[in-house]
Amino acid sequence: EPVDEHIRVWPSFAHKSSIFMDGLRELTTGFSPKARSRSLTIATSLSVSSLAAGIFFVCVFSGSTNATEMGASLHYTAASSQRGLGKLALASSECSLATLVNSNKRRTCHSFRRLGHYRGIRGGGGQRQQTCSSHSLGRSMPIPMHKVATVSEMQALDAGATEKYGIPSILLMESAGLASFRHLVERYEVGLGSKVLVFAGPGNNGGDGFVVARHANAAGADVQVVLLAKPESYKADAKTNYESVKRLGIPILDIFSTEAKDANKAVNKMLEWADVSVDAIFGVGLTRPVSGMYGDIVEAINRWREGGGGHVFSLDIPSGINGDTGDVMGVGVRADSTITYGLPKLGNMLYPGYEMGGHLVTTRISFPPSHDSELNVEISRPPCIANRDPAGHKGSFGQALFIAGSRNYYGAPKLASMGFLRAGGGYSRLACPESLVPVISSTAGTVVFIPLPETKRGAIAKEAVEIILDSTEKQNVVVIGPGLSLDQDTQQMIAQILPKLSQKGLPVVVDGDALTVISKIDPTLLIAGGSGERILTPHIGELARLLDRSIKEVKADLVASGREAAKKYRAIVVVKGAHTLVVSPEGHVSINPTGNSGMGTAGSGDVLTGCISAMLCAGLSPYQATVTGVYLHGMAGDAAASKLGQDGMTADDILNAVPEGMRWIRDPTLIPRRLWIQYIGP
Repeated sequence: EPVDEHIRVWPSFAHKSSIFMDGLRELTTGFSPKARSRSLTIATSLSVSSLAAGIFFVCVFSGSTNATEMGASLHYTAASSQRGLGKLALASSECSLATLVNSNKRRTCHSFRRLGHYRGIRGGGGQRQQTCSSHSLGRSMPIPMHKVATVSEMQALDAGATEKYGIPSILLMESAGLASFRHLVERYEVGLGSKVLVFAGPGNNGGDGFVVARHANAAGADVQVVLLAKPESYKADAKTNYESVKRLGIPILDIFSTEAKDANKAVNKMLEWADVSVDAIFGVGLTRPVSGMYGDIVEAINRWREGGGGHVFSLDIPSGINGDTGDVMGVGVRADSTITYGLPKLGNMLYPGYEMGGHLVTTRISFPPSHDSELNVEISRPPCIANRDPAGHKGSFGQALFIAGSRNYYGAPKLASMGFLRAGGGYSRLACPESLVPVISSTAGTVVFIPLPETKRGAIAKEAVEIILDSTEKQNVVVIGPGLSLDQDTQQMIAQILPKLSQKGLPVVVDGDALTVISKIDPTLLIAGGSGERILTPHIGELARLLDRSIKEVKADLVASGREAAKKYRAIVVVKGAHTLVVSPEGHVSINPTGNSGMGTAGSGDVLTGCISAMLCAGLSPYQATVTGVYLHGMAGDAAASKLGQDGMTADDILNAVPEGMRWIRDPTLIPRRLWIQYIGP
């Protein structure tokens, strides 16, 4: 059989079956006893992944039987699998491994070259390369740049697939339902004898549920359907699939033909029977709160799940979640996993919708790669960060000036200025009230201090303006705001400094108290008047002040609020929170997938300011530097949580983990499997 057929067949049972080891023994008969023993030992001790199996077969079939090469191949791929790379790499390796065999049977393993971690694996073994971070994350490894759509954009993409490419809408529904069924098989092992309960609501989401029911039935599962719409209400594709389910004799409970009391009893009884419940009640088109009978059923599903009754799997988005904001509309299904169609929707990615959806995956439903090219919201991916210059000095890696601190806020200036150094910056200067210097320097001795005159209340005095401006010479970036306080003198200092920094053409990160001050006295001061870029880092409360809105209004549509602020102030805006948003003045939005709830602690945002500042000195564009700084900050939080747990994490813990985050960016094989799955997105 063709080699690629072996690659496709073996992974499904490679590490679960003794047949795999029997095959290894047979194929290694030509090895020396020592080499054969080594290969088999590595295979058994590290539970070789399906990727390792594929590489093993291809290397053998292509004549690459060098024992050292095989040992290195098996060892590396097994280790990669443990870090969560095996399954991911297999996706690209199916084609790259076949290429290996068909291109003059090269002995260099092309799949490793594609991964970007091993090059030139020959008789003497491989030489590990330190690769460019995003080259690993974005180009070499098969991680797509996921776009994210609004509900209206998704509807336009669906229509465009039919109009532009001639893909019938019923085929899109079939693709969605089939991919959903495959997820049931892969994640919940649905098959012969499994008990699957499908809740089919009105519209196309119900139609997707009917497709799932049909495929589960064909696989030998026991399937029942709870019909949450009148049969005559189904139109077009949904009606076609409803009729198919009906003709197949799959049991259907029609809620509308049953008394309410009896219906609730019947639903609860069916839930007790089921192993897996499929939520196909409402899709992304929900426009009003879920209540009444629908609300009762959603709550029944949630009680069943919380009581250990079984798993809940939502189609496209958990029912009750707003597709554009992620808000819960009345009551929402809490799913173990969700498969979203075409592209993730904003409601899939923004909280609380992201949490309600559980494990999130995406199926393209046969959309071509270019179909979403016009969309300008995406899940963040760090760009390529150049390797550090081996002959570099502190000036080579960037210089930053931090204007920060007051008598009541010692931590913020320390965390921000040290965050810059921890993220790889070369020279960090802190301009702060002179009385703070002895205290902060005791824990931040690597920072260079610029003592400033201060007020009686321990804040930076307005007389410090000229000292600060003189200190900006030769700086690559200026940060203003962390822990400054709202002192009147400090307010005057900020109002004088910002316009003059614009004239110098320096990128300026405006954070914390500086944002609060400017929003009170003159928000137009945030607009850069020269060539320097402005990066604003508001949390939701600060963003509300910048837009003169209530927090509730801002939270109602975070993406629109971020875009409004970025356009209004002609600045890059970082909307801090769970899944932080980075918004450009042109309206481009990146949704950050890194981080955890342990980062909700005082001082965390100051570390973020330092990370962004360091990336501004790393040769990236201001927007990409901001995206990468946010990504790195979340990684540092995840690294800290991996060691300490999320409870009790402090900003110092995050600060100390920033170098580990940089290691993960530069070498993704170090990322723990659980986090890797989170980072690559749905």
